[in-house]
Amino acid sequence: MRLKGDVLKQIRRKRGLSQTALSEGICTQATISLMEKQNRIPKMNILTAICARLDIPVDKIIENDDVSMTSQFDEISLLIVQEDYEEAEARLKKIKVKKLQNDFDKQRYYYLLGVLQVATGQVDEAIFNFELILTQFSTMSANIYWALTTVGMAMAYEKRGNEERALKFLQRAVTLIDEKQLTGGKRQWIIIYRNIADLYLKLKQPNDAMAIAGRGIDICREDLTMFLLSDYYQVTAKAAELLEDRATALQNFTIAKSLLLINGEETQAQAVQAEIDGLQ
Repeated sequence: MRLKGDVLKQIRRKRGLSQTALSEGICTQATISLMEKQNRIPKMNILTAICARLDIPVDKIIENDDVSMTSQFDEISLLIVQEDYEEAEARLKKIKVKKLQNDFDKQRYYYLLGVLQVATGQVDEAIFNFELILTQFSTMSANIYWALTTVGMAMAYEKRGNEERALKFLQRAVTLIDEKQLTGGKRQWIIIYRNIADLYLKLKQPNDAMAIAGRGIDICREDLTMFLLSDYYQVTAKAAELLEDRATALQNFTIAKSLLLINGEETQAQAVQAEIDGLQ
């Protein structure tokens, strides 16, 4: 990531703020000076607070000049979503964590490692890596990886069989989302809501599962994407089953099946058809 100090300076002046006024209650005046003159990136909580005071999105003054790194993490994330854990692990092993240039990349690395470990049954290792993020990168709580990691902890404890602790972490993640202005891409929001909805379902909280799935469906509609959309309808259908709402379950399973067929995922569509047959 690269800070555009000249742009920050222009916006600050347009707002009629001195460096001291902009920094008040957030950081030191020297921090603002380093940002403007040397393009120095501060801690994420400082950066987001400054942008909030200037009423601008973070990406107004930050550009990602490490496209390849972000691309690698995005590809690994997608492989995990597709349950191609072997390839995801191989890609992750190619990344040398000691050579990562900033804390944000390290945060992403340990998050993906933890999620992969949960998926492959290495629960204790996953909890260790999630705790590493939540302690060492706590000042970066304004980005979505803070909430993603908290959901990861919930997933790990659910896998361990500690449903009470899993539910506490899950509720904490939802609170973070609702109360903090977390920065993150649309795909990350779709993934986190899918994971939360799915976990609520596993923890026998059908109403919460349906509510969160609804948030994910709204994002998919707004972004005109079908990414994980069938998953959301399946979660909604299964939640409706738990609530003994057969009509809603059938409706959502049918939508999910149609989406899977459109995407050419015939095997998954057959599995959903079996769910439909069981309700009819």
